[in-house]
Amino acid sequence: MQRKSLVLPIARRPKPTLLGLLMVTLAMPIVGSAAELPPEVPLWQERPPYEVRSHEKEQLRSYAARPNSPSGLNRVYSRVSQATYSLHRPRCPNGVGLVICPGGGFRDVWIDREGHDLALWLKPYGVTCLVLKYHTRTAEDIRSKQSWRDYLRAVRADGWQAVRVLRSRAAELGLDPHKIGICGFSAGGHLALSCALHTEPKSAEGRPSGMPDFAGLFYPGIPDDAEQLLAGRLAANASAGPICPMFIINARSDELTPASRCVDFYARLLEADVNAELHVFGKGAHGFDLGVGRGKSVAVWPRLFLAWLEDLGVMK
Repeated sequence: MQRKSLVLPIARRPKPTLLGLLMVTLAMPIVGSAAELPPEVPLWQERPPYEVRSHEKEQLRSYAARPNSPSGLNRVYSRVSQATYSLHRPRCPNGVGLVICPGGGFRDVWIDREGHDLALWLKPYGVTCLVLKYHTRTAEDIRSKQSWRDYLRAVRADGWQAVRVLRSRAAELGLDPHKIGICGFSAGGHLALSCALHTEPKSAEGRPSGMPDFAGLFYPGIPDDAEQLLAGRLAANASAGPICPMFIINARSDELTPASRCVDFYARLLEADVNAELHVFGKGAHGFDLGVGRGKSVAVWPRLFLAWLEDLGVMK
């Protein structure tokens, strides 16, 4: 959703002195300054197993950042045909790696509000974050149910590959290969959940697994086949391992990805004895990102996420 910049009327005032200007400038907080972000790196060194090709060049839009944005940026990418990632490395890594999938309805990638901002917030706590710019779709990509399924298969491959990147570089990055998770906002939450529920195709010998050890679902779109996938993973003859722990948040007033769907899915997880935690906040609506300025309780969700990781034993 577009964020409009606030323009205030300029009142006529006496001309300030140079000393007065200097004092005011020093007292003012720095607003809108952009953080230095890590570079984008191609996700796939080889040809991806499923490709999403756009007839147009990748597009970028930029909006005013929220006052409390850690990145100071608010960029939106569309027509993404080459998946990339940016790696946030803390000074003192605590062994935890996290793939962050921004939202945008699979048409856009809100890379800063729902990607870099969370990575920057987690960095002082020692979490190594990979912000994923995955393939997006266009109107021509989903002319049929089959083309939509083909797209989801391709973007799910992006998610698994991002987990593999962290796991394959675990020694270099100071990570525990058994503490690599995936999270996402809105459509990115749909992607994170799909990567957690679907069974990863067999990888080449010696290649690390792309299956996450935990998942964070932030006002996620719940896939239509989530219950069937859950049942398939729990079947007696299922070859995949146990379903990873999940942390789910949403706002009561979310009309785009209703909280009721999260509640229903959480109930299925409880029945299946999957380690999961759910928070539904009274304020926030859809797209509350880090929650600052959207309500008192919703603004603490990143700390709840860290506390949940501690309860799991993933973080100390």
